[in-house]
Amino acid sequence: MSRINHDEKETAIETIRTHGTMKAGAEAAGVSVRTLNEEMRRSAIFKRRVSEAREEGKRNVADNAIDRIKQYAFNPPEKTDRNVLTAAIALANAYEPGFRGTTTVQGRIDHDVRVITAVPRPDYEALDTPPKKMLKSGKRIKKVEIRDEQGNYIGTRTVEEAIEGEVINEQS
Repeated sequence: MSRINHDEKETAIETIRTHGTMKAGAEAAGVSVRTLNEEMRRSAIFKRRVSEAREEGKRNVADNAIDRIKQYAFNPPEKTDRNVLTAAIALANAYEPGFRGTTTVQGRIDHDVRVITAVPRPDYEALDTPPKKMLKSGKRIKKVEIRDEQGNYIGTRTVEEAIEGEVINEQS
């Protein structure tokens, strides 16, 4: 890698300040982006100047995008090019802090049902557990074979297939 001279550095910084990208600066200076990155590793002053130029370039891109949006808003052409307008909005969202605005939560949702599991649940009436007030399922019944550790058949049990949930806050 060869070093770049002072004029190439200044050309790259000015182009980065205008366009906001390292690629544009490298093309203007006639070098590769990799060469610019290597030079930034060698020189802390050059790295700081390029970083400042990139920030200013981003602000310039955002300002140009907002100007284009204002142009379409205040002096609309007969036929609007939606691609250009969408690109301008995307650039303004990307580079202008707070362009889109802040998001606020207007309300809160309280749930009266807590989901316990999403696997098939056993028939609670057949078990010796205390009954729970359960959600009504669609009465989809599935037969499940019960086998021991060796894989021998023991029996069959019917299981309701639904999302299990118990009523937490019942309103009458």
